[in-house]
Amino acid sequence: MTMLNTRLLKESSYKKYYKPLIILEPLLMGIFIVVSAYILATIVNKVFIKKETVNRINIYLVLFLLTAVIKALVNFLIQSYIKNSAEDIKENIKEKSFKSIITGNPYKVKKKKLGEIINTLTDGAEMITPYYSQYIPQAASAVIIPMILIIVTAFIDKWSSLIMIFTYPLIPLFMILIGYKSKELNEKQWKKLSLLSFHFIDMLQGLSTLKIFERSKTQESKVFKTSENYRKATMEVLKVSFSSALVLELFSTISTAIIAVNLGLRLVYGKITFLSAFFILIITPDFYLAIRNLGLRFHSSLNGTVSIEKIDSITKELEYGDIICKSTNTCEYISEIEVKNLSYSYGDKIALNNLSFKIKKGEKFALVGEIGSGKSTLINILSGFVKPSDGMVFINGKDINYIDKEEFLSKISIASQSPYIFNKTLEANVTLGIKELNPIKLHEIYKLTKIEELKNKLEDGYQTLIGEGENVAIRGGEIQKIALARVLAKDTQLIILDEPSSALDCKSEELFTDLMNGYLKETTVLIATHRLNTLKSIHKIIVLNAGNLVEMGTHEELINNKNKYYEFVGSSEVEES
Repeated sequence: MTMLNTRLLKESSYKKYYKPLIILEPLLMGIFIVVSAYILATIVNKVFIKKETVNRINIYLVLFLLTAVIKALVNFLIQSYIKNSAEDIKENIKEKSFKSIITGNPYKVKKKKLGEIINTLTDGAEMITPYYSQYIPQAASAVIIPMILIIVTAFIDKWSSLIMIFTYPLIPLFMILIGYKSKELNEKQWKKLSLLSFHFIDMLQGLSTLKIFERSKTQESKVFKTSENYRKATMEVLKVSFSSALVLELFSTISTAIIAVNLGLRLVYGKITFLSAFFILIITPDFYLAIRNLGLRFHSSLNGTVSIEKIDSITKELEYGDIICKSTNTCEYISEIEVKNLSYSYGDKIALNNLSFKIKKGEKFALVGEIGSGKSTLINILSGFVKPSDGMVFINGKDINYIDKEEFLSKISIASQSPYIFNKTLEANVTLGIKELNPIKLHEIYKLTKIEELKNKLEDGYQTLIGEGENVAIRGGEIQKIALARVLAKDTQLIILDEPSSALDCKSEELFTDLMNGYLKETTVLIATHRLNTLKSIHKIIVLNAGNLVEMGTHEELINNKNKYYEFVGSSEVEES
């Protein structure tokens, strides 16, 4: 187990003067300890051994007081900078972590447990601060201060310096031995905390459902049991921490006593002067104090190490991985999408099996199939969020795995089945920060998606705050209209829609078919839907069954085939208006 985590140490470079001051502080403190100890030893020697008057030692008293004041002032200034730097470094790590999640694979983000992400980037990130403000400074002090004191002691009394050299490694050796056990306990504590966060957030999100089915008491007891497990895990960590502190204190006390006895015996037999013996005796506690305090800060080290490991683990999991590869000038427009022998598996379960088809610019394609047929998986692959297990997806003849993901996503729009409404104004929820959007075009989008009707119900029109926490109720159909307006506002060459009209009534659904035949006539659209009115306006319908492409054609062609699609139309899977 290394004393310093290289990953965390690398992050400290964010603050330019952090590392130099980490080295400078113990150097200055070591010098101050030596100077103040020598002055104090001289004062005692002059008063009690040489029997000099107080007037003869005034200059030493002033120097001792001045040294103490300067030491306190320097320590305060440096510690203030280090503490502020620790906060800044932690915030920088959090900022980069949030950015990694925001720019990460949304498909993976959606699958990740919300409680784990929140816990890691809040409570977990806070555990990093003590690592920079306490542990790293103390680690530097535990090396530099004892080194200075050993060198000074060696010039005065080699036997005392040898005792220091031989007893010093015992404390860090013990720290390393308990370190493995402590790290294991810290990781268990972290898992318990993550589980507690997940259960609590999960209960809050599903509280209404639990109340309806009278299961809230059961969930309450489950959360209580999880919190008890976390409490017990925390107590185990504290037990080891307090036990290690006791042993460290014992080691340093015994070591100090050995040096004191050695000095006392040699002083009795005249082998050392009182001034030298008393000086070494004064600096000896400070020698062991540095390494002892490191042991007390070791718990902060473990918390910080476990925390950064969890943060890195989450951000790495949410990356696109090997699906993203930078290239330039992918395409000015998306003219063709080709799916060739595409397959995908979730472990042993086959989600897609050997699919092949082409989508030309301006065509409207629909995905139809039962739940679990592979529609969402295919959409995620075509969006660039998931890498296929086998086969290829080509965008304008280029493998999607070797297309710059940011560039590709800038050319497509995606609307999920359950779009999220942010706690912002109605207009901000539509534009989502798109700059320089033409007001005339925006007004046209409002009209096309019938958001004007929603605006008329709101007190402040398009500037009304909506979303969670607001008193304005936005229904399912209105949410999907907002999602559709977002797609139009982005104005991209490829639109991918997952059940965009599922919450729309029959009258409102007409706006979608009108858009397909009008405003989006030249735009390539891929849509997963069960709505018959929508399917009638589609160029080609892809019918999926258990991951296999069983049929493809127009609505009329597939009806005449009287195969799988015909069964869908004749059943409740396809909703007629």
